[in-house]
Amino acid sequence: MKEGEQKLKKKPTKHAFGLMISFSLMIGTVDPGHVKAEPIQDVESQTASHDQKENKTLSRGKAVQELKMNHHVASMTEKRTFQVKFTLPQNVDSKSISWTYGGKPLSEWKKFAQRDYTGPSFITVSDGKAKDGQYTANITFDLPYDTDNLAEPRLQRPLYASLMGTYELAATAHGQVIAQTPVKLTPYDSFHTYDELKTDIDAVTAQAAKKNDRYIKTISIGKSVEGRDIYLTILAKDKASVDQYQNVTHPAMMNNPKQLQADIQSGTFGDYKVPIWLNNIHPNEAPGVDSIFNFFKSMALDDSISYDTKGSNGQKSKINLNMDQALNQVIFLFVYTDNPDGRVHTTRANPNYFDLNRDNSYQTQPETRSVTEQIAKWSPLSFLDLHGFDSNFLIEPTTPPHDPNIEYDLLIDSMLEQAKAMGEAGIANTKYNDYYIPYEEHQKSVKDPNYVPKGISTGWDDATPAYTAVFAMHHGALGQTLEVPESNEESTKALYYSVAGATHYVMENKEKLFMNQLKIYERGIDNKDDRAVDPYLVNAKDEIIGRPRSGNQNFFPEYYVLPIDRSIQKNAYETYRMIEYFLRNGIKVERSIKPVTVSGTTYPAGSFVIDMHQSYHGYANSVLYDGIDVSDYESVAGEIVQDFPVLRGFNRYVIREPRVFEGKTAPVISVTIPATAMPDKPSVYVLLRNTNNDAIKAVNELLASGKHVTMLTKTESEHEAGDFVVSYDDLNPLASKYLLDVSPFSDHMPVGKELKSALVGALGEPAYVLENLGFKVTSDQAQADVLVNTFDSSEQVGKGKPYIAYGNMGMVNVQDWIPGFSFGGPEWKRYEGVFLADVKQDSVITAPYDKQEYFYTITGSYIKTVPKTANILATISSNDDFYKAGWWPGHEAAKGQIMAFTYKENNKNVTVFSNDLTNGAHSQHQFRLLANSIFNAVSNRNQSSESAVGFSDLQSVESWAGSEIHELARLGLVNGFNGGRFEPLKQVTRVEFLAMIVRAFNLYDQKENISFKDVPPASWYETYVKAAVGLKLAEGTGEGYFEPNRAITREEMAKISANAMKITSGATAGNIEEALAKFGDRETIAPYAREAAALLTQKGIIQGLPGSTFGPKAVATRAEAAVIISRIKQIEG
Repeated sequence: MKEGEQKLKKKPTKHAFGLMISFSLMIGTVDPGHVKAEPIQDVESQTASHDQKENKTLSRGKAVQELKMNHHVASMTEKRTFQVKFTLPQNVDSKSISWTYGGKPLSEWKKFAQRDYTGPSFITVSDGKAKDGQYTANITFDLPYDTDNLAEPRLQRPLYASLMGTYELAATAHGQVIAQTPVKLTPYDSFHTYDELKTDIDAVTAQAAKKNDRYIKTISIGKSVEGRDIYLTILAKDKASVDQYQNVTHPAMMNNPKQLQADIQSGTFGDYKVPIWLNNIHPNEAPGVDSIFNFFKSMALDDSISYDTKGSNGQKSKINLNMDQALNQVIFLFVYTDNPDGRVHTTRANPNYFDLNRDNSYQTQPETRSVTEQIAKWSPLSFLDLHGFDSNFLIEPTTPPHDPNIEYDLLIDSMLEQAKAMGEAGIANTKYNDYYIPYEEHQKSVKDPNYVPKGISTGWDDATPAYTAVFAMHHGALGQTLEVPESNEESTKALYYSVAGATHYVMENKEKLFMNQLKIYERGIDNKDDRAVDPYLVNAKDEIIGRPRSGNQNFFPEYYVLPIDRSIQKNAYETYRMIEYFLRNGIKVERSIKPVTVSGTTYPAGSFVIDMHQSYHGYANSVLYDGIDVSDYESVAGEIVQDFPVLRGFNRYVIREPRVFEGKTAPVISVTIPATAMPDKPSVYVLLRNTNNDAIKAVNELLASGKHVTMLTKTESEHEAGDFVVSYDDLNPLASKYLLDVSPFSDHMPVGKELKSALVGALGEPAYVLENLGFKVTSDQAQADVLVNTFDSSEQVGKGKPYIAYGNMGMVNVQDWIPGFSFGGPEWKRYEGVFLADVKQDSVITAPYDKQEYFYTITGSYIKTVPKTANILATISSNDDFYKAGWWPGHEAAKGQIMAFTYKENNKNVTVFSNDLTNGAHSQHQFRLLANSIFNAVSNRNQSSESAVGFSDLQSVESWAGSEIHELARLGLVNGFNGGRFEPLKQVTRVEFLAMIVRAFNLYDQKENISFKDVPPASWYETYVKAAVGLKLAEGTGEGYFEPNRAITREEMAKISANAMKITSGATAGNIEEALAKFGDRETIAPYAREAAALLTQKGIIQGLPGSTFGPKAVATRAEAAVIISRIKQIEG
């Protein structure tokens, strides 16, 4: 179903997933018999709310009788009364007979009333009596939900899983079992659990092998998130038919469709068959799964299917669909469900909480990657995606807007005919009286404004290949979604007969349909922009607008070029991934073997080239072109933006000059993402540029293993703020795992922020994205170091815990925390679009991006006002053409508005983005905005997780140290403590001050070997002690000790500071005695510190204490240390 479904708010932990799986195994029973009436043997099943209890046998040594019944399947959607019979033991009074099901009294099997199982029992006994030693009774299984439709919204579709199972129905007397037999309680007769599917597929296959010569092969085309097989069954006349299609017909379709048309029409090609694909993607829309199995069973075992229908003339007729005749023309492909885990858990989404019917083009999930790859390989003629639920029985084609990359004129008439063939068969053989086609309802509404539509007449479009059926249309199929009214056997039959109607339609029109499909491919080979498509492309006023050619004669370019050379490619990693995507989806790719210059731009050898003269040129264009703006429409069905260069963040170049790459490329059959090329001449440290998501993953892997990673906080000639510096030796083992942009750095680490492995609080989709980036994620906000779009977080944020908000929902969460903050946009509508933004280059969050970047949103939100103290990170461009494509009514209001900012005041540390950063996990170019925000927000490696720049305890030092502390904290050079405190008057230790100095002036030195009794290896401060000793900033205190945790005196601090100045700028003191003359206690300054005290006094760094004293032996405070470091940095620039 296309309507939006509310996203789950909480992602279960791995432990919770384990419980869910265990629960599903308890309720997912196995039926080795046939689906409708055979008894189920050797089955156990329990549910959380209907635990099976142990019954006692009648007496030791006497076997329990088999309870005789006329039926062994009870349906939740069909009231049934069973006749039961057993022999009454001589010593048992018939009046003492009672009944249990699953070990519980029947009275405990209650109907669902309102929100719980609190109604009367739905299993009752009547007419119990004994005669001639035989006891008989009627057992009635009523409707547990008081409806024959399990799709009613009040039932929350997964609800029926709590009853499903096979349980023993037992007659008892005095608590002892007399007779029993298993009875399966199922949603409807032909319902299959996932585990039952493969068992029954194999059983049907074995029966068919004995009965006929039909070719049946079931394979796994991939694994689900939880590791279950995704089954595809191929059913054909014989293996030769399949081989002929795969090895002869399909290659001809792809490579020379024009000649194939001629050969078929002349008869020289001979026999050929076309594929029909039956599909389900939402397994909680259960009839879709079961109707596919039922049709497979008929095609495998039966001689024919007879069904009623109605022709175009309105006359009723009966069709006899002969299976052998069908298999002479058709190959069937059955994918029972794309989402096996959803079938097990009775959910629409997969375990990652993704609606797979929004992911067919984005392909972020393993299930969609597996299925779409097969669609590209088979190019089915007819593709039917079986769904629910529309009470009026919906059958596509759709309303506008339509995707301009589809050859609509060659598909629409046949899709309408097939829809009617399906609809008439679906209603003629079931209780349903009507169906409707959204395309027709829209047309009727346009022609007659007073027309009352049968169902949806707008907002059910095919403008995106994210839907499975529309994805199939891009591959030349009659791709159609069907939405039955209910979840029960009747709707399962409606889909079954609809499929029969489609099969008959394809048989009757095979050559016409196949010729049209081949013409689609022929247009692709010729890269033809046929104007016959234009009349179907209309705006919201139903005015013809045609394909958006932007002044070009051809909507389709001649080539797209995706270089990998860094000079013209900002993200080689995503480029390689895109080539993998193309090959998986049947797009032909070439690679240049020599440089090619076009219109002044030289594309180096090794650049990937998409020659648009190919069968699937429409699909290639749909994911590489700028897209369409359909903001004038009142509504659309879902996300339509397919701009992969923006969504994934790589450069692609449009070439319209013909034949410029002719003879200069070689075909690409496969591609492997290369390993990182580490520098030939290694320095101690390596610059890791923050240019792709692999960089984030590598950093997180390093941090998780305890390695040091520094995030640069300042842009310089060879690097940008937000880049990383790591040890060569630490990074080198990861080089083969990631594709990273690296170069030598130096033997000394830079000024920057030492990162730590952060625990991120997040749920659902953000949690999925963050885990895939290598972050550790928790649902426990109290344990997290930083929160991302979580709910009910005021208490944690009030304590100083960093919070990152994005999109409308995130901004709603934080709006009360930030004075002067306001935002605009729709309250809940999913306004989508690609827009241009001006990006600040002085923040670690945004500097890794270009000064101007296209970003993506799904909430249509923008920031109107922020506090004066906020740091604006990006603004939506004020250019008139800032908006590129999508569906965002009223987007003009966002022009020039704020896109992102940080706020660090009042003990708050909040980062806010107006656009959604993780929608569907496909806007991957924006993931680094989130990752960088996390790195920026959390404390340094050795800092408390709740420290923040907005310290709450600086009142006593604000006048002389406040600004210095804030600045150093912003640079990541000083840290705070829990609760947003800095504790400025706390004594500072020797190693704490050394750490500040080393970080502030990039004075790292890892070459020095040290051996102090009180400096443990791998301690957090070992790095700083190495630097201090190696660069002669400080020395040990004697007898093998360094005393790292002793409070530092003011004269020691002066000595270390002066040593740092000598190293960084060569500073020396002038007249020492003259400089120290102002201090009344100058004679108490130790000889080793006199020159240092003089230098800092002459430079204005130290001004003394009250009473004209230096206080050389006084213990230094954290505030004093911050002031000294800040003043040195100001002097040295």
